[in-house]
Amino acid sequence: MRAVVFSRYGDESVLELSERPVPTPAAGEVLVRVRAAGVNPLDWKFREGAVGTDRPFPLALGWDVAGEVVATSAADGPAVGDEVYGMLPLPHGGAYQEFAVLPASALAPKPVGLSFAQAAAVPLAALTAWQSLDAAHVVPGQRVLVHAGAGGVGHFAVQLAKARGAHVTATASPRNLDFLRRLGVDEPVDRTSDGLHAIEPVHAVIDTIGGRTQQESWRLLRAGGALITLPEAIDEAYRVPGVQGQRVIVAPDGKALHSIGALIDNGLVHVEVQDVLPLHKAADAHRTSKNGQVRGKLVITL
Repeated sequence: MRAVVFSRYGDESVLELSERPVPTPAAGEVLVRVRAAGVNPLDWKFREGAVGTDRPFPLALGWDVAGEVVATSAADGPAVGDEVYGMLPLPHGGAYQEFAVLPASALAPKPVGLSFAQAAAVPLAALTAWQSLDAAHVVPGQRVLVHAGAGGVGHFAVQLAKARGAHVTATASPRNLDFLRRLGVDEPVDRTSDGLHAIEPVHAVIDTIGGRTQQESWRLLRAGGALITLPEAIDEAYRVPGVQGQRVIVAPDGKALHSIGALIDNGLVHVEVQDVLPLHKAADAHRTSKNGQVRGKLVITL
């Protein structure tokens, strides 16, 4: 099978398109013919060496897949011929290739209204958003702030928070404020302004950026609220008493993907795909992702 791998850490030039053996599913696993693979910032961070692994080079890439089941060694789960989508377990990738092995429990039926490319944009980002809202215990009527609401995780977080009945504030660049409104955001805020100073204190912050954004988010929370950060651990120097602070690291969850898929098929969650590139242009996808100007997701097709 064709696969994008890398044999040393580095920039996009280390990516290589090679022929690799088709993997064999172990007990409880499913072999999927990959039709599309999602691209996430995690992918290029892994390529640069920022994500640890105990596996030898060459290393495979990617965690989001959408495709068709071609073999299964699982007693339960999808059957051969089913169209599915899911996320490979961290930290070992394997989505940028023509066949991928995943635990049956990590897969769910592909939403019927989505193409394979659209479905591949969902798993890692939407599960991150879902699990972040769970960690913050978001319930109807609460106020939620999502930083970078037009990004991969962000655009799912704002919609899933709305689906839970929350009042949603989200930050974005000026060019994406109308996009946030179309997603249902109640208070879009220009991230280049000081507009967050004027918002009512929130019950939860979903921080997809880290650094100064995390540090400044504490003051935006009401007592008993929750700061959920994704790219880095909580900076204890800025922690505020009476407010929960937690880092969420996404995990595969086929049951949650079932629920997310139902929201998508019912029109409550929109999947934004900025661009779709062929497998041999994986390096271009990494460059675009790293520049931080992606609305929604990038996808690689096979």
